Amino acid sequence: MWKKIHTVVPHLLFLVLSLIIVQPSLSGTKGYLPFLFVVFASEAILLLFRKSPVAVNIGIILYCILIFWEIMTAKIGVKNSMLYPAPENVFSVFLGDHQKILQGVFSSLQLLFIAFIIATVLGVSLGLFVGLSDHLSGIVLPIVRVISPIPPIIYSPYAVALLPTFRVAAIFVVTLTIFWSLFMNMVLSVREIDPKIMNSAKTLNVSKFSMIVDVLIPYSLPGLINSISVSISTSFLVLTAAEMIGGTSGLGWYIKYHSDFANFDKVVFGIFMIGLVVTILNFGVKSLRRVLVPWK
Repeated sequence: MWKKIHTVVPHLLFLVLSLIIVQPSLSGTKGYLPFLFVVFASEAILLLFRKSPVAVNIGIILYCILIFWEIMTAKIGVKNSMLYPAPENVFSVFLGDHQKILQGVFSSLQLLFIAFIIATVLGVSLGLFVGLSDHLSGIVLPIVRVISPIPPIIYSPYAVALLPTFRVAAIFVVTLTIFWSLFMNMVLSVREIDPKIMNSAKTLNVSKFSMIVDVLIPYSLPGLINSISVSISTSFLVLTAAEMIGGTSGLGWYIKYHSDFANFDKVVFGIFMIGLVVTILNFGVKSLRRVLVPWK
């Protein structure tokens, strides 16, 4: 009984929110259609994942937040409407700034993709190289354990000043964010692989290349995918922070630029876009894990 009620609650909240939105709003509040579109899109996604308890709980929390936000800003009003913009004003930003926003998303994802490829190639190859050598592992691992916990965002101001362009500096910082996790995971996976697996492969006279491609990498793949799922969100946030320091494009720059001019409706929308992009990236990594590591 409770389970059925729990499943219906977010849809009831959706109806309540929709009715509140279409009610008359305070002066200065923009048209409600963009906000209503976002609410209906959220409901469509929730219906798609209606069998997931996690999705149901997220829907309940999301609608409660939106109802409170709508009532306090667009219906009742707050003392400082500039600092606390109504959701109608926030989601209307896309209509006027969609080209600049989409260019910012594309710019950020392009830098993230380049850094991800570099970090993956270096992290996996160097991790294999170090992990297969007892001597190198004994030297490198203690040093890496000291360096890797340092937040890469700390390097951003120096990298922006030192490297020839912001683009190169951003790729460098994001690459570091992803690299250490992949490198450490690869080294430890190679070091901790069951000796019986290695001995069985050697008994079959497997070449070194086949040993790496057919044994070591598949064995390490679940850990690598888990590492990517953690670092991809962190790396995007690091990139956004770097864009706020020295960028001329991207979502970080968009937020910083408009915060300097106190356009907080655009700032809030930029924050919303970052959350949306990170959510999509995480969903993509989970889908990739299902394809590459079906046994997990």
